[in-house]
Amino acid sequence: MSLFERIRERVDLVAVADSHLDLVRSGNTMKGRCPYPDHEDNNPSFYLYPDSRFFCYGCRRHGDVVDLWALVKGLRPGLEAALDLAREYGITLPELDAEAQKKARRLRSLEAQYLVQAEEAHADLSRHPVVLEWWENRGFHEELRERFLLGSNSDGTEAIIPFWRRGSVQCLIRRKLEGEPKYVLPKTEEFPYGHRPLFISGSAREVVVLVEGYVDALALAALGMDAAAIGGTGISTHQRDELWELPGPIYIMPDDDEQGEKAARRWVEDLYPKALLCPPNYQKE
Repeated sequence: MSLFERIRERVDLVAVADSHLDLVRSGNTMKGRCPYPDHEDNNPSFYLYPDSRFFCYGCRRHGDVVDLWALVKGLRPGLEAALDLAREYGITLPELDAEAQKKARRLRSLEAQYLVQAEEAHADLSRHPVVLEWWENRGFHEELRERFLLGSNSDGTEAIIPFWRRGSVQCLIRRKLEGEPKYVLPKTEEFPYGHRPLFISGSAREVVVLVEGYVDALALAALGMDAAAIGGTGISTHQRDELWELPGPIYIMPDDDEQGEKAARRWVEDLYPKALLCPPNYQKE
């Protein structure tokens, strides 16, 4: 777990925002006026989501609790703001020598690059009605598409899904509209951590619903639930370790097919007694 992810896990974004902004509840989110000084937000459009991420529908800025802390405290975004926030909230971090600081900055830079790529793919979506219809048919209306930065590739043959992990983007997932394999991900060494982690579409602080597919995880997040996706039926060693480290119980929701049910039983055996099996109650997308 990176320094930034440790802080996102320990510091509640809403609690930080609530002490500096005037917020009101909106469904399972909080909203208020955008704090960026160059955005005159007369109609509050600044939303804070359960995945420890904020998004302004007016100026279209994204960020996490470290970005918000840098903004309200006038600090340099990145490591300086992260260390100051950790001190403020009494979070003990490993000793950061020069090499560890370099690694932390590199990870943060990769996340920022992937976020920009996700924003570009989301902007491309408006030019490709076939992909846009594909998202709409799966229940992702305009607000959800903006919230999760759902997009399209440049030629309109694939849907693009940011690989969300507790409010940061770890890579881009290509979902083919036709042909197999449906999902195409970068090589494992291209992920910031050097391996493919869990796809986590919420804060994962309490109960987590575990599913196979990324779109399923986003659909659960849209309903206000914390969800994690494996990205298939096989759990890697890294993913298994991450699941054991989650603080709360895990409810496994298998795909409604034979392979999904077999995988779910394996997952329960691997994660017992932390995980419980839910009967399949939805159809695979």
